[in-house]
Amino acid sequence: MDWNEDDSLERQKTKLLTGIGCFLGLVFLVLLVILALGWLFFLKSPEETQLEVSFSPNDINKIEVVKVDAFPDPILRIKYDDKSIMKTKLPQIISIEWKNDYEAEVILTRRGREPDIVKVEFE
Repeated sequence: MDWNEDDSLERQKTKLLTGIGCFLGLVFLVLLVILALGWLFFLKSPEETQLEVSFSPNDINKIEVVKVDAFPDPILRIKYDDKSIMKTKLPQIISIEWKNDYEAEVILTRRGREPDIVKVEFE
């Protein structure tokens, strides 16, 4: 009964290879899910919180100051005329003083420090 032993051996090999294939497929699927979740986490755009908005004296231009919730520390973004200026330290007080419709100063004040003055010029 040599053919029965060969048949039994072939069945065992087939079961082993099927088991290994299922295990590797499951490992691959788990890794794929982990990579997809990590990719979504790191590509998620940071949320912005509006802190200050100011319009020029004749409502021609606008300056918007927002806080970007970036990792590890939040960032301050001054948006104007399709441009932006980034600051890494968040101030306690934000004020915007317009010189005219095309020039302004954004004054960022932190406790115990000299105010940081950012000049904004529109084209």
